[in-house]
Amino acid sequence: MKPLFFRYVLACLIFAGFPGTGLSSDINANPSDRDYTLPEVCRIASKTAEQIKISENDHFIAKQDKKRALSVLMPRATTFGSSLAYREPDQNNPDMNAWGVKLNQSFTLNGKELIALNIAGETIREKGFALKAVKSDYILQVSQAFYRILSAKRHVEIARSDVKRLEKHRHAVNERLNVGQVTKTALFRAEAELSGAKTALVQSSNGLNLARASLERLVNLEENFTLSEGHVRELDNFVYSFEALKTQALEHRAEIQAAETTLAIAEKSIRYTKGAYWPTLSVEGTYSNTRIEFDQPVHTSSDTENSSIEANLTFTLFDGGLRSADVSKALADRRKADLALQTKKKGIVLEAKSAWLDYRTAVSVARTLEDELTSARENFKAVQMQFKHGMADSVDMMDANTLLVKAQRNLSDAQYSRILSILGIMRTRGDIVSVLGPRK
Repeated sequence: MKPLFFRYVLACLIFAGFPGTGLSSDINANPSDRDYTLPEVCRIASKTAEQIKISENDHFIAKQDKKRALSVLMPRATTFGSSLAYREPDQNNPDMNAWGVKLNQSFTLNGKELIALNIAGETIREKGFALKAVKSDYILQVSQAFYRILSAKRHVEIARSDVKRLEKHRHAVNERLNVGQVTKTALFRAEAELSGAKTALVQSSNGLNLARASLERLVNLEENFTLSEGHVRELDNFVYSFEALKTQALEHRAEIQAAETTLAIAEKSIRYTKGAYWPTLSVEGTYSNTRIEFDQPVHTSSDTENSSIEANLTFTLFDGGLRSADVSKALADRRKADLALQTKKKGIVLEAKSAWLDYRTAVSVARTLEDELTSARENFKAVQMQFKHGMADSVDMMDANTLLVKAQRNLSDAQYSRILSILGIMRTRGDIVSVLGPRK
């Protein structure tokens, strides 16, 4: 089969699974159980995964930190009150009731508080990109587990077909033994091969159960869930050249965007730290009302209102090198962020190269193995016919069957690898969440 390089066929590769696997129900599942398509499984995982929820909480905390930074820019209003009462108030010990309101605000002359607010906003963006990266990794894990089940199911079907063929061959050898056309050694060989095929079937079934358990760990699904191919969805703007894939990955990968935001935060943190060299201006306004009452020698009372405003300018003359050390630390953090960004870009380029080569290799290998499977089938039919007419022995039949089973398994693995390579490209270019994840 020649691969057709356009979006519809690639979508079929992703969502149509493996040919002839019959994925509408699992071998141990009830036909009435609900079928899950890959997009449905990914949406459920996005809502229930603990890793994603942890990252979502980090994003929420960053939003609260911005509110805290914004509150610093708002004047703080406080109120106070007091009451003092004597049993027999006189001119020396009068009753007194007082209350008042204070309004105070302090800020650094270089706008340090505004810088902190800006940093808080950038932190929200950085946490958002980190959340997207976590979702991408998790969706990729879920997708791989999904197709690992389909691959394991295909191996079970191959093993079952192998058992059926060998059972027929053992029956044929037994009939020829009864008429004296073969020796008993041929029957022993047929039974040994059949036992090996049954063992392979058990191992394949266990592999399928393990693959199901792996998906159950990632996604909250019913115990007897079944998987369905679902509808075919086109893949928008699929990349077919390494340069285009590399460019798209560097522009859209959440890890790159997060690293760039971290660098921006580090640069603004330098300005924030240098704010310690600037004076701090504090302004406080106060209004108070005091009422005094006397009972002796004559009952009298008086009310007094006061208002005031106070401004303080504070500048640190000496701090033992604390500010200098803080600025040097901020500069080092900026250098670290820049180096981390460059390292991340190199890693993304390498990942794009690896994903592209994996895809090209998988397509080429699958095409070759399809030819190999066709030849193996024709060879098995020919040897089977020769054995039927006494022109081939049991060893020839076993060799032909082994070749056929090996070709079937190799092609199944190649198809699985091709699908995984497409998922890898989607992950590399940074849009696997938008394709398979939850819709907003």
